[in-house]
Amino acid sequence: QVEFLNWIEDRYRNNENGICEKSRDSGMSWLAMAWSIHKWIYEDGFSAGFGSRKADFVDKLGNPSSIFEKGRMLIRYLPKFFLFDGFKEDTHLNYMRFVNTSNGATITGESGDNIGRGGRTSIYFKDESAFYERPDLIEASLVANTEVQIDISTPNGNGNPFHKKATSGNIPKFTFH
Repeated sequence: QVEFLNWIEDRYRNNENGICEKSRDSGMSWLAMAWSIHKWIYEDGFSAGFGSRKADFVDKLGNPSSIFEKGRMLIRYLPKFFLFDGFKEDTHLNYMRFVNTSNGATITGESGDNIGRGGRTSIYFKDESAFYERPDLIEASLVANTEVQIDISTPNGNGNPFHKKATSGNIPKFTFH
């Protein structure tokens, strides 16, 4: 897990894309959100994006399987002194949008073909990207959105864009099984 967090940090610092090939239920989404929350707290103007096939996978209140509920859970268990003055969960942790009003940092979510249609991000995590219905459309949108895309997925056969990236040798790859 520490190696994965360092790997994300390297991609971010070097402005390069990456791909994480993982087993199911390995906690990579938890780690990506935890890394993003750290930046959200400590880095002025930081902006992370998270996308998945369906909106409920990105954010569904009360469902810890959704990426943003994972984030809410992580923030709830932080000691309060880590959070900015005036922090209120119902104000700063909205549906598919976390806002740190003290430093301008945000974490936003998108789903389906809308991935990459939002504003600019410092880094964008594409969850289970091997299963996207129209991955080429999403890729085209994200090129204008961010300089750092991290695909995180379990494999889904051959020939899809995730598989091509994972086997090309042209993009830094992290494998977690």
